Amino acid sequence: MRVKDPSLLRERRVRRRLTQRELAFLVRRSQATVWQLESGRLRTVSPQLARAIADRLDTPCSDLFEPRPAHDGPDDPTTPDTPAGGPA
Repeated sequence: MRVKDPSLLRERRVRRRLTQRELAFLVRRSQATVWQLESGRLRTVSPQLARAIADRLDTPCSDLFEPRPAHDGPDDPTTPDTPAGGPA
């Protein structure tokens, strides 16, 4: 799942009066992961993590995340490049 708007993620967390560390604890991730999501450095997460975050922020998952396209292309750091000689 892709984060729609990192600043909205932060806004919803602050509205729930949670620190990054507290949200991280609730979704069983590190504070660094929450920071990366809110800063836009981490753009994609598993559907399970997206649902866990949305549940803890009492927000519909579709407000915070959107499905990740099947292939984002070589500029997406979360998608490995196709190896040389691989499918075109």
